[in-house]
Amino acid sequence: MTGHCHLPPPDEDIRRDYLQLIGTIDRCMQELASGRLSAGIGCRPGCSDCCVAFSVLPLEAAFMVEALARQPVSAVRQDERCGFLQDGLCSFYALRPVICRTQGMALAYIDEAGQSIEVSACPLNFPEDATLDHDDLLFMDQFNERLAILNLRYCERHGLMPECRIALLDLLTPSA
Repeated sequence: MTGHCHLPPPDEDIRRDYLQLIGTIDRCMQELASGRLSAGIGCRPGCSDCCVAFSVLPLEAAFMVEALARQPVSAVRQDERCGFLQDGLCSFYALRPVICRTQGMALAYIDEAGQSIEVSACPLNFPEDATLDHDDLLFMDQFNERLAILNLRYCERHGLMPECRIALLDLLTPSA
């Protein structure tokens, strides 16, 4: 089912650390979504505006390939939308990558050079006139750094290029 079957499975230490990262992200997302922001968060089954075709790092692609080999899910190649999106729902939801787990929130990135905080927020949950406090933001730098370090470890062990990105659509391409 996948075109990247040559991605080796992650070693146990990397697997453990990645799953810890996912758990931390999920807890932060739950805290934000159930706190002060709960009334304004519109992310629900069927909301799929953020489910577009994108790419992941080799480590996350390896996790996805491994999961797909164990339990194939319904997926269709689509040009603009995520191939795992079926009838407005994610067929890969429990195993979705970091980028999918954080969508919908007000994502914050520290711009050290500009001495500012850049925010990217879902316009459905946070209209332009929304007022966001510091505590409403999901600061992504710490998570992205941990993911990058794990990806680097994985790639170094398996002779892969850590900066490589793998399109989700490529995970749906049948092997030759």
